[in-house]
Amino acid sequence: MTEANSGGKQKLVVDREKTVPFLLRMFYRLNHHHRVDDFTPDHLPTEDEVQIYTWKDATLKEISNLIKEVVPDANRPNAKLSFKLVYIDNLRGKYAFKELGTIHNVTTSEHDEINLDDARFVIGDFLDVAIFFGPPPRPIERRSSVLRDRNRERDRGGRNYRGIGNDRDRDRDRERDRERDRVDRDRDRDRDRDRNGMRIERDRRDERRDNRSFRDRRR
Repeated sequence: MTEANSGGKQKLVVDREKTVPFLLRMFYRLNHHHRVDDFTPDHLPTEDEVQIYTWKDATLKEISNLIKEVVPDANRPNAKLSFKLVYIDNLRGKYAFKELGTIHNVTTSEHDEINLDDARFVIGDFLDVAIFFGPPPRPIERRSSVLRDRNRERDRGGRNYRGIGNDRDRDRDRERDRERDRVDRDRDRDRDRDRNGMRIERDRRDERRDNRSFRDRRR
């Protein structure tokens, strides 16, 4: 066995001429996976079992091609194969699942090159395979292009978007300023009213005082 460096990540490469393959047991269903409870030390869903001999550098794409040789439904153009690793959880003493990836018949997938070693597969583990049917996913490049187009369109209209936002902010600021001015005017009016009231009251007191003084002088 040798290690190959793929994009900065160590990738296992097996010398298949010198290495004996091992038995890989897989269990498949149409339209959904098995339940984890279907796997126990005393019982496995063998009615849905497929067995192949392979190596630890076998990729999900390679394994899916082998499945298609024995499962006719897996050959349909709109088929996609979802893989889960089935392994013993030593802490709980029962089987557990681990998502591995999905392979599509008519399009490439980012999971195509995942191999059993990447999945930390050990001999004695199983694969659970669900075969789904439906339209293929849009290619990643196309989705990226759509996102770029949307971003570009948003940037082109950015002035309008920003203008709308600024207009709303300006309107809100104007309304706030008008409200502040109204409050200030009311406060000034109340202050003037109070001042006038105090002045009138003071004038009245002065007038009463002058009247008393005049009456006192006449006496």
